[in-house]
Amino acid sequence: MTNKRWILRSGDIRDICVSWLQAIEINQDGLASNKLEVVVKPYKKNRSLEQNDMFHAWCGTIADKTGHSKQEIKQIMVETTFGSEEFLNLKGLVRTRLKETSGMNVGEMSELLERTIQIGIELGAEVPEVTHG
Repeated sequence: MTNKRWILRSGDIRDICVSWLQAIEINQDGLASNKLEVVVKPYKKNRSLEQNDMFHAWCGTIADKTGHSKQEIKQIMVETTFGSEEFLNLKGLVRTRLKETSGMNVGEMSELLERTIQIGIELGAEVPEVTHG
């Protein structure tokens, strides 16, 4: 069975989703032949590829200006914008981690990009050429 995903924008789409669920065969024991998981959560549009490309381009041009690696600049920008969070590792020790850009929504990525551009301009970094894709 293939994965299915619907973004419920209308009653019609909801009805298609419900019809698909109702068509799942249930055996005599009351179980589907393959266990399935149904998750309903608010829709969150992830960052756009253009935002991602722009962010990475700015990280590269800032790195060229400062002598840091592009990865170091990426981490610095994420920490500067969002801080870090603490968690306990398997031994119960407190560790910190940064927010992952891959899980950011459009608004969060916009905030990160705006801050990165601001810092890049303040440092006198060259405006990067961005190619999408």
